[in-house]
Amino acid sequence: MLPVRRALQLAGACAAAAALILALVPWVFGSPLPMVDIQWREIPDDSRVALEQEWQLTEPTRLNATTWRYVPADRSTPRLRAIVTHPAVADTNGIQRREFRIADRPPLTPRRGGLLDAPMAGRGARALAYGLGAISVLLCAWALALSPTPRAFLETRVRSVRLPVRSVRLQAVHRTKAAQVRALAIVAGLLALAWRFLTFSGFTNDHYIHIALAQQVLLGDRPVRDFTDVGWPLQYLLSAWAWWAAGDALAVEFVIAAGSFAAGAAFTVAVAHRLSGSLLIALVVTAFEVLIFPRSYSYPKVLMYAAAGWTLVKLAERATIGRMVVMAAVIAVAFLFRHDHGLFTGLAAVVVLAVGGRGEPLSTVARRIGTLTAMTAALLLPWILFIAMNGGLVAYFQGGIEYSLDEAGATALNAWPSFDWGAPFTSVGNAEAWLFWMFWALPLLAAAILTRRLMLAAPERWQGERACVAALVLLGILVNVSFLRQSLQVRIPDAVVPAALLAAWMIGICWTGRWRLRPGQAATRVAAAALVAVSFMAIAPIADIRGQYDNTDLRLGTAGVRAHAADMWQRLGTSHRANAFPASRYSIALMPFFRYVDRCTMPSERLIVTGEFPEVLVLANRAFAGDGVVLGSWYSSAIHQDRTVALLRARPALFVLHVGDYAGFRNRFPLVDTHIASAYVPLATVPVEGADPIRILALRDRQPVATDRETGWPCYSGT
Repeated sequence: MLPVRRALQLAGACAAAAALILALVPWVFGSPLPMVDIQWREIPDDSRVALEQEWQLTEPTRLNATTWRYVPADRSTPRLRAIVTHPAVADTNGIQRREFRIADRPPLTPRRGGLLDAPMAGRGARALAYGLGAISVLLCAWALALSPTPRAFLETRVRSVRLPVRSVRLQAVHRTKAAQVRALAIVAGLLALAWRFLTFSGFTNDHYIHIALAQQVLLGDRPVRDFTDVGWPLQYLLSAWAWWAAGDALAVEFVIAAGSFAAGAAFTVAVAHRLSGSLLIALVVTAFEVLIFPRSYSYPKVLMYAAAGWTLVKLAERATIGRMVVMAAVIAVAFLFRHDHGLFTGLAAVVVLAVGGRGEPLSTVARRIGTLTAMTAALLLPWILFIAMNGGLVAYFQGGIEYSLDEAGATALNAWPSFDWGAPFTSVGNAEAWLFWMFWALPLLAAAILTRRLMLAAPERWQGERACVAALVLLGILVNVSFLRQSLQVRIPDAVVPAALLAAWMIGICWTGRWRLRPGQAATRVAAAALVAVSFMAIAPIADIRGQYDNTDLRLGTAGVRAHAADMWQRLGTSHRANAFPASRYSIALMPFFRYVDRCTMPSERLIVTGEFPEVLVLANRAFAGDGVVLGSWYSSAIHQDRTVALLRARPALFVLHVGDYAGFRNRFPLVDTHIASAYVPLATVPVEGADPIRILALRDRQPVATDRETGWPCYSGT
């Protein structure tokens, strides 16, 4: 067996050799230069050539009738901004259009400028360097697996065989360990909050769905009675309350989302430590959860499943009435955030009570499950009564089921993710495939390990271990079935919490205990370390780790981070409309329209948006008409179009905005489209850079009272 000292020496040599090779590759073989693709509008060739010369675009290569590829000699931000915003440019590839810099993965020229012209040799040298780096990591993992010293330094463990001491001393050790866990959980939460703050680049348009619903409540509409609630009332009611209490600055919504991610990270540290027995493992899986970077609107998926993990651990240890009350509260809150969260958490709690009650009379287990169910129902009773008084439970759940089926049908995977062996592992497709199958393997492997431990009658490492892990296995399977759908790059981070907790338990089994077969344990540790390392590599393209890092300005040092933090603080103090990070290109194009709405309409007027762009409603500060936020793929009822048309007639919108995929809207909502065609007349067409224009229609029966001097459009109020 390779000694620890020798393994570390070889690891250092491999790491040094890899670093040296990577440093020499650009000097020996040269470096590729980034290229950009520009899709031109219909302009004369001489005008295009003049712009190419003005922008210092060299080596032009025609790709198709309208698109050319160039090597930009000037890659400065002002130059790239001039290219992206010029009216002659329809679209670009290779330019980060939000920050006006070269994209993270632009097209590249062959290597040039080196001593040798040998592209394949350059690729081989880089591959050799990466291989040496991987060998270095494996050797370090081997040394860590064999050496007790790092574990003794990093872990705070209590070994009963070495503690034949008094109970007072044992309690002191437990208190010290608990204090360490709490401290690290708080630190992890603060670091997660800081990372979210430094990497914040605005809310995506999907985040504005629940913000638009919050605005609807603040403008006087009542959920269920006046508009469809698709099953996540607490998410928009929480935003509405915060907006009412603290104003509409970006910081209000940011604090809710980022604070929830931070709390989720803190819970994950505590739960992962309990599952693994290792603070180091807990910090590793929490770092994975933070860096995989779920979208901002997914904060309930991190917060509630991490909090559920903690309550499941406590309930598995001892099913007291107090802990059942806390469990019921978590289930109820999760249910109100999104109904399937509550259902999944409730089923996991039932598994804890059922597995934890093995050996007890069935009546006792049934009584506990019934008590938990009754507690949860009691906490949800006010919501149930509200629904019953504002439309009825049957109609409410019919709408929710319709929404869920529509979303599932629209986002179901057409094929299982597979690896593209001709592409690098760090490509998005390969990273998606790795994490998809890893997330599915974790609950299945955990179930197999748990079953084997039960068959071998292996003792629990802590009270309630079997019940808690069984519940997490079920939770992981349910979350995977529900969340892992199309657009895996977006969906995979949503399922991270159960996967991280199950990984912590399984890594802890091979890392914190002592097996009789030491070589087998060492090999298992190396394999576990390798899987963790590869998984961290996979989240780099999924979460755009490089882009996150660039957003923080950490590369500029302490002064750069301070300046970035000050700028971010100032931006978070602005309103959604004044946001320097617009949610979509349509938002930018409609800014003159939003100002027109302020000048020429009453605040009580409503809008209809026929695409997936709910931010339009928030930036216009107007309520939506009908029963759904936008008349798009998921957020309105296509089955009950007669009801939607009746609402539109009863409370007509002043304007209709056809944004995005009009053909899709017309096919999905033919009755609504017919009503709009008969009740509205064209008002204006707003061009959108790189996309179809926005068509704005005005209500036919409304008579204007003046003409807006800035736009020439009719005014419908006296202001």
